[in-house]
Amino acid sequence: MKDGKKEQVEARNLHKDYGHRVIFKAMGFTSEELALPRIAVVNSWSEQSPGHSHLRALSEGVKAGIRMAGGMPFEINVIGPCSVLGANPGDMVFDLPQREAILASIESALHVGFCHGWVGIGSCDKIVPGMLLAALRLDRPFIFLGGGQMLPSDYEGERFGFVRGQEVVAQDLNRLQAGEISVEEYESRLEEITDCSGSSCGACGELTTGNSMQLLTEALGFSIPGSSTSVGVSAEKIWQSKETGKRIVDLARKQLKPSQIFTKESMKNAMAVEMAICGGTNSLVHLQSCVHEANIDCTLDDWDEMSRKVPALVYVAPSGPYVLFDMHRNGGVPVVMKKIGKYLDLTRPTVTGKTVGENLAKVKPVDSDVIRSLDNPVWGEGALAILKGNLAPRGAVTRHTVVDNKELLDAEFPARVFDTTAEVMEAIQGGRIKPGDAIVCRYQGPRGGPAMTECLGIIIALKSRKVKDVAVITDGRFSGWTKGYLAIGNVCPEAQVGGPLALVREGDKIRVDVPNRRLELQISDEEMKKRKAVWKPIDQSKITGTPLIYATQALQADQGAGWPVRWSDLDK
Repeated sequence: MKDGKKEQVEARNLHKDYGHRVIFKAMGFTSEELALPRIAVVNSWSEQSPGHSHLRALSEGVKAGIRMAGGMPFEINVIGPCSVLGANPGDMVFDLPQREAILASIESALHVGFCHGWVGIGSCDKIVPGMLLAALRLDRPFIFLGGGQMLPSDYEGERFGFVRGQEVVAQDLNRLQAGEISVEEYESRLEEITDCSGSSCGACGELTTGNSMQLLTEALGFSIPGSSTSVGVSAEKIWQSKETGKRIVDLARKQLKPSQIFTKESMKNAMAVEMAICGGTNSLVHLQSCVHEANIDCTLDDWDEMSRKVPALVYVAPSGPYVLFDMHRNGGVPVVMKKIGKYLDLTRPTVTGKTVGENLAKVKPVDSDVIRSLDNPVWGEGALAILKGNLAPRGAVTRHTVVDNKELLDAEFPARVFDTTAEVMEAIQGGRIKPGDAIVCRYQGPRGGPAMTECLGIIIALKSRKVKDVAVITDGRFSGWTKGYLAIGNVCPEAQVGGPLALVREGDKIRVDVPNRRLELQISDEEMKKRKAVWKPIDQSKITGTPLIYATQALQADQGAGWPVRWSDLDK
């Protein structure tokens, strides 16, 4: 480059940096600090959730680590969790819109080049994938620090947490409605159960969506090994916070970017870990959104292939009696990855500066009932099964490790068809759902939900009425808390865009064959075409606000159910 042009480039760069210097100096930062690697600490602290109310302390730990390594930290905030489970299944419609809002918030805050790297801090469902999506879009050095777990509780001789507490309360509600206990006895018991269902700040102790995503972010290579399962209010978590701060400065100096870590090979590593830990079904939606963001060729067929190879090993609720505290004490994600090492690509880089194999080199795979061995698994296949057939041409997913009656995994059901979650709840409360039925709850997908409704409330209602051996099939999602029932979600394509779920009629037979990965509506192709010819989508004109914006733009579940990334997505 000629000297004149070089000077022009340098002048432009200096002018570009002028505004950043003024802004930071106005807040008290010095020129000496501004000469250091600038690291954004993106914190989802809030007082809306125990998973986030302690994150200020972790942020201070991260910032201390950044300073120790010779960097300049500055903190920004993004929205924390907004969906606390309410009385109705329709209460949880903001999860995926919020994921996209977190992505947009971070992208818009950090898109200019005034920081050399960033750390994301969060715990719950949509925040973890929202930060992962932002990392992939910005492609700037990044580390994720999970907020960690609650301290465990014991009740009546068992590990206790949200899932178990939910079951006890549902049983007591049945006793109250049957006149076996008084309102006062019920309320006293409710107070007792809620005292020990959530024992401290930190994420709920089971393998729910948020926890599954924390563990999988570590498996991808974006978190310090062991940090996804540590207790949120522990000295260990502060140590990990400081180590995270030190590591991000090193990554910024070396310019190790998320695109170098997130590849199809690292995605397969995460899939393998998901199968082994018995993670929730929402992990599939969130990771597929990352795949779509990064433009990687990874489909539900890849998930199914991994499901058939890697057995379920982790006996943590809702798939078992233990909580994540127990998993951490038995080695956490590193021990899981060590045990399934033959299914992993050990050459993948991670934020430690080492490969997956180098991180695992000194890990000792101690066997326990919490993290089982390959020859003594919780389930012989991976926790998630991908189903396809004429009812789900592009796929559906179920977590078969949480199903109490395994005979339901290969059975035929009469369809009980509903277009809203409210209709389902009314039918359950009215005693119209019987053992052996398949509840088909449609128009709950990304565009029909709106916002891909989470259908846990249906499961809770079935439990409260003691209606067992029921399948629930939907184009909506299922919470990681789902337990006991055959819950088949993410049916794709969804009913709102004309997917086959829209064509099911009351009394139709549905064949579920999880061992062979099939989901079939027992009608002819000709009958399917006749029904499709007269079908019309449901009216969505009453949807308003954020769900409206989401529903008009969302992609299908197998693409991650997010907003478009590229112009070409608008045609899908």
